[in-house]
Amino acid sequence: MTRLQGRGIIKGQAKGPALISRTPINFTASLTKLQNLLPGRRAEIQDRHHELYRQNVKGTVLVFPTCIGSTYTGMVLLEIMYRQVAPAAMIVSEADSLLVSGSAIAETWFGCGIPIIEYPSEDLFEKIKTGDTVEVDGTTGEIRILD
Repeated sequence: MTRLQGRGIIKGQAKGPALISRTPINFTASLTKLQNLLPGRRAEIQDRHHELYRQNVKGTVLVFPTCIGSTYTGMVLLEIMYRQVAPAAMIVSEADSLLVSGSAIAETWFGCGIPIIEYPSEDLFEKIKTGDTVEVDGTTGEIRILD
């Protein structure tokens, strides 16, 4: 097991398979297409320009540098958390207020926010690989790579 120490942004604990992207994610462009209205595809990345195109984020520990795009990002993330199709957790190199707001509001309004950990070092993408089982603790910022 490998342990990394990040900074907990949104509290909570989660475990899931890692889904890695070295490219920032525009959640509005990715998760608000007509295809995302179909059951089973609500959490599928539909941004054709993104490396995770057609990947489903549900239940994963999503690892990516940061989010980009619309001020609507928080509401998009709130929606997938409310519908229970969100990632189990997110690990980001740079957590910004648009990204964090979705989980914070989901937790406050509906009790369904997800942990977010900020880990700004580039070695993140060398240490965690897609498919690794990862546990996170958003309170302490600890990241455990089990595979």
